[in-house]
This record gives sequence, C-alpha cells and structure tokens, in this order.
Amino acid sequence: MSILDTPIQVVLDSKLYPGIGVIHAVVQPGLEWVVRVNGVYWTARAAAGYSFQAGDAIRPIDRQGNTLLVEPA
Repeated sequence: MSILDTPIQVVLDSKLYPGIGVIHAVVQPGLEWVVRVNGVYWTARAAAGYSFQAGDAIRPIDRQGNTLLVEPA
C-alpha cells in the first residue's frame, strides 16, 4: 500500500508525515505559517525556533491538533 492510498486519519494517528512541504504564506512572522504538504494546506509552527519565509522548503515532524510542527527540509 502506497502512502497515497493510506487514509489521512491513519497517517495523522501514526505521526507519519511523509514528504517535503513548502511555506505558502506567513501568518505571524516568526510564529505561524500556512504550509502545503502533499497537496494539503496546514497551519504550522516551527520546531526549535526556526523562522521561515514564503517559498521555503519544510519537513513536518509532529502535529498538535491541526497545527504541524515543522523544521527546514
């Protein structure tokens, strides 16, 4: 079974966040962004104090509710 065939809830529950995403927009500079990962838009916060700009590549490493924690890819 490919990750593309895996139900989204299974992916979220297993904390498996495949792929690389991109910062789509800055909501609050240095605090919150909108990211696109595997075609899905999420609210994101940086892990470990990273800061991003629109267009930066990110990697999701965890999730808190509907917010992804991301680091540079």
